[in-house]
Amino acid sequence: MWIILLFTHLICNTGYNTVLRHAASDRKLDPLFLSAIMSTAIAAPAAVGIFITGIEWAAFSPKYILPYIAAGTIGILFHFLNAKALERTEASVFSFLYNFRIGIVTVLGVIFLGEPLLPVSLAGGAMVFAAGFILMGKSTARPSGVMLSISTALMISVLNLLEKYLITGMGYTNYMFTVSIIEAIILWLIVIAGKRAVGKPFAEKKEIATLMVFRSLSAYGFTLALAFGAYVSIGTYISALICVTIPIAAVIFLKEKDSLRKKTIAGVIALVGVTLVFVATR
Repeated sequence: MWIILLFTHLICNTGYNTVLRHAASDRKLDPLFLSAIMSTAIAAPAAVGIFITGIEWAAFSPKYILPYIAAGTIGILFHFLNAKALERTEASVFSFLYNFRIGIVTVLGVIFLGEPLLPVSLAGGAMVFAAGFILMGKSTARPSGVMLSISTALMISVLNLLEKYLITGMGYTNYMFTVSIIEAIILWLIVIAGKRAVGKPFAEKKEIATLMVFRSLSAYGFTLALAFGAYVSIGTYISALICVTIPIAAVIFLKEKDSLRKKTIAGVIALVGVTLVFVATR
C-alpha cells in the first residue's frame, strides 16, 4: 500500500515543483504568497478531515509538544525555502541538489528511529547523492540558489523524521490535520501583516488549482505512506526519483534544455542508485 502512496507522492511532487518553478521565476510571485498557497492546499483537506474523524486531544502529551512545535515551524520554513529556491534555480538543477537529503535522512533515521542501514541501500543512496555534485558547477545555478536548494533538503529531512515520530506517537489525524491548519493560518497572517504582494492574476488562472492539487497529493501521499509503515529513509529514496522526473518535466513544460548531456548522465546515475535502494527493500 505504501509503495502506491509513495509513487503518488513522486508524481505529484514532480508536478508541484514544476508549476512552482514557473510561478516563482517567470511570474515573479512573492515566495511567501506561494508558501501560503501551498500550505492552504494541505490544510483544506485537513479542515474537512477534522469534522469527520475528530481530534483526540489526549494525544497531545507533554513529550510530543516540542517536536510538534518544531515540525510546524520547519514546515513553514520548508514551504518558503522551496519557493525561494525555485525562484533562483532551474527545476532540473533543484531536483538534484534537493536529493542531498538522502544522506541526511539515512543518518537521522538510523540514529533516531532505529531504521536498518542496508549496504545496498547505502550504495544506492550514495549514487543519488553523487548525482547532485555533477551539476554543482552548472552556470545557471547561482550560489544563492544552490544554498537555498540544499537548505530546503535539510528542512524536509528533519521534517520527515519528526513526522514519522509524531504520526507513530500521536496518530495520523491528530498530528497531520492540526499542524496543517496551524501552518496555513500563520503563513497567511504573515502575508497579510507584511502586506505582501498577492498574485491576483495567478490566483485567477487554473495554474493555482494545479499547484494546490499537486502539493496536497504530494504531502498526503508521503505522510500516509509513513503512517502505513514506510521507513523514512525508503520513502526518501523513492521520492528521490524526482531527479529523473523533474528534468523531464522541465524540458517539456519549462523548456529547460541546456546542459542536457550533463543532466542525462546525472539522471542515469541517480536512477541506478534508486533502483538499488528499491531492490534492497524487496
